Amino acid sequence: MARVTEIAVREFRTTVLTKAFLLAAIVLPAVFWVLALALPFLLQPSPKPLAGALAVVDVDGRLAAAVVVEFDGERLVRERERRLAEMQRRLQGMLPEPMREMLEKQARSMFEAPAPLVRVETSSDPAAVESFRSRVRAGELLACVRYESSVLSVAEETNRFELFLREGLTRQQVDDLQSALGRAVVSARAATVGLDVAHARAVLAPPVPISTTLRGDGVDVQENQLAKVFVPLAFMLLLWSSVWVTGNYLLTSTIEEKSNRVIEVLLSAVSPLELLAGKVIGQCAVGALMLGMYSGVGLSAASSLGYAHLVPPDKLVYLGIYFLMAFLMVAATMAAIGAAVSELRDAQTLLGPVTIVFTLPLFTWFFVTENPDSTFARVISYIPPMTPFAMVLRVASVESVPGWEIALTSLVGFGGVLGMVWAAARIFRVGILLTGKSATPAELWKWLRRP
Repeated sequence: MARVTEIAVREFRTTVLTKAFLLAAIVLPAVFWVLALALPFLLQPSPKPLAGALAVVDVDGRLAAAVVVEFDGERLVRERERRLAEMQRRLQGMLPEPMREMLEKQARSMFEAPAPLVRVETSSDPAAVESFRSRVRAGELLACVRYESSVLSVAEETNRFELFLREGLTRQQVDDLQSALGRAVVSARAATVGLDVAHARAVLAPPVPISTTLRGDGVDVQENQLAKVFVPLAFMLLLWSSVWVTGNYLLTSTIEEKSNRVIEVLLSAVSPLELLAGKVIGQCAVGALMLGMYSGVGLSAASSLGYAHLVPPDKLVYLGIYFLMAFLMVAATMAAIGAAVSELRDAQTLLGPVTIVFTLPLFTWFFVTENPDSTFARVISYIPPMTPFAMVLRVASVESVPGWEIALTSLVGFGGVLGMVWAAARIFRVGILLTGKSATPAELWKWLRRP
């Protein structure tokens, strides 16, 4: 056991004390944390005011008059206030207080920017479009809009207008133009039928649901359904990245030591199984360190945004259990592949199918999260290579997984671990000293059957 521990410590130190690992496990989380703190300041808008002339070609005449009204300074201020109030209404009950305040502050800064100073030129001659387009291209006009009379109808196929923009306008400037020109059409339609647009908006605005989850512990919380969908994904990415990165460390270190003949020196002092056990334990400690670093950043971000209640302690315990299960599966696979090949490029052939199996849950996260008790979610939970990844999605979902199913899938998962470790040990024992030609699948099968 002392020799296994010594090998594990060596494996841990040679991996952790490298520049690449320090960058991935320490520097990057620190950068993410700094960015999270600085995000409200980085996202402060600095809109460029819209100023210039706008040409309107309208045969009917009613639309041009509506555009002139829309670009009136006081009208634009009132419209911005209305849009801000509408955004606040929509955000109420959807986001936690810190995030809602940040978004409202950014929106208020944008809406408090100088109002556009747009001078409107109108024409009822359809042929004037070409001259207006030439002036837009030359930079004399901000834009030119052409309205057809049919846009005043409510037919879907005619509900559009043409807008020709000057080069160099920002996204916000284009949005201001498009919004005002669209509101002008709505105002002209409403005036035609004698409808009050503001009253109609108020009547048609759906009420905002403020959902409160009544928890068994008596601490009631207002839930954000969108966040509850992405929390399981965050658990999955944490698990998959920490396991897959350290598994690749194990693969590359095994191949490098084998090609450099370092493995022969090590095997003169320890047995192949002791070497395998030490390497797996050492890389497991590396993976646990990475998982802890990134989990700490994620928990801090969730707490600052008001999502801490979505990550209860029992889910973190499950994350640790499934990390151990997933890592042992991946480590056994990577160690076997590393022992079976002599060069890293030869490992890619064997690694392809393995990657597909282990990444399949990443592509099914939405379906599993939406229906954690579906037949599909349950079936992949009992397939050992995918068990830890499927189960971490299910236990982190909204609905709770029955305790008996967690226990049964854990037995199946760790049973799969024993089988994969047994197979990896037999391949590692034979292949670790072989050099030159990489082993074929048929040879791997013989090694497994060898007594």
